[in-house]
Amino acid sequence: MKFKYKAKRPSRDQLWGMSPSQFKTFLKKRGHNIGRDFFKYGSVSHYKGRAYRFRWWGAIGEFYVDVSCPLKEFDRWANSVDEVVNFYNWIEK
Repeated sequence: MKFKYKAKRPSRDQLWGMSPSQFKTFLKKRGHNIGRDFFKYGSVSHYKGRAYRFRWWGAIGEFYVDVSCPLKEFDRWANSVDEVVNFYNWIEK
């Protein structure tokens, strides 16, 4: 028996007032490589040799960005997160 994982698209409240489409456009303008099925596969983008995972499913109202180690050393998210940043602080960088 196979279980297919289907992620729900985030709401505007979860994405700081942006629609999912606006959020993807925002990341593309910042230089991130985004797949067509961005929200379906864990909301992961790539930029300058690192993976960035965007997650809003933490505490209520919190939106975080997990920054991986360099992709050459990447094993899995549990072992390869260099930094966890609040979305607001990530935008300021």
